[in-house]
Amino acid sequence: MKKIALTSIILIAVVTAIFIDTNNTDKQIQTQSLQSKSQLDTAIDSASARDTFEYFLSGLGEKELNALQAKFMQFNSQRPVDSQIDKALFQQYIHYKTYLQTLESDANSADFGLVDLMALNDQLLAAQLKFFTPEQQKLLFAEENQLRTMALKKLELQQVAASKEEFNAMWQQELQLLPEKEQLTYKNAALMGSLADTKGLDTQEKYLIRQDLVGAEGAQRLAELDAKNEVFNADVDNYLNERQALMTDDRLTMGELSSAITELRETNFPSQQQRRIKALERIHDANTDS
Repeated sequence: MKKIALTSIILIAVVTAIFIDTNNTDKQIQTQSLQSKSQLDTAIDSASARDTFEYFLSGLGEKELNALQAKFMQFNSQRPVDSQIDKALFQQYIHYKTYLQTLESDANSADFGLVDLMALNDQLLAAQLKFFTPEQQKLLFAEENQLRTMALKKLELQQVAASKEEFNAMWQQELQLLPEKEQLTYKNAALMGSLADTKGLDTQEKYLIRQDLVGAEGAQRLAELDAKNEVFNADVDNYLNERQALMTDDRLTMGELSSAITELRETNFPSQQQRRIKALERIHDANTDS
């Protein structure tokens, strides 16, 4: 039995926006003292209580938990009274995240299937109610739980449907049970899936399919984005190769190596991309070590 890693517990990743206040310089200066070093090129994510919790906890590794808790408390106290988050809820969330690490699952097993996923989902829901009231659970996890439930339902229908056409009909019936706003979310997700399926096609085929899906203007914008991504990916590959050369240079001390890599990163990429590049470095290093 293996402990469930936090990154594998969330079966569906919910994309959240980071809102940057460009109109209040004093406020930006104040928040910098509350952030970890790797967060300095971002704004504190206050889109929801959970987003705020996750933002501060993402500093673990750079700072101790007690320091992050203190920074959250300071940030929370600076907000308008009607926007402040119950500080006890943050403590509950920390206990919840800690508890998740004690759960066990064979998630990495080749035999891990739908029944196991459903059991894992039940474990997560039970864990939420162990630390939160139903109202708090809805506040923190409603969207994630809904997405995970629908993902499991989709897998279930895929297993029982005799054909793709039958699955599509059954899935559409399932979506009709959702509120209109949530139906739109899943339709957009289906569109994104169709666009993702064009990966690997030649340029002309890709453009024609995209044109059918999102129109000529949308297809053109996607083509321009592809070109930008190709340039970015090439820049990243070159950077990682140069970084690897530095890391294999036995003449450099640890301090000199760290400074050299930082200088290389900052020379090749603008400040708003530094956090993303660091994440790509970690992914590259993990793949290299494995």
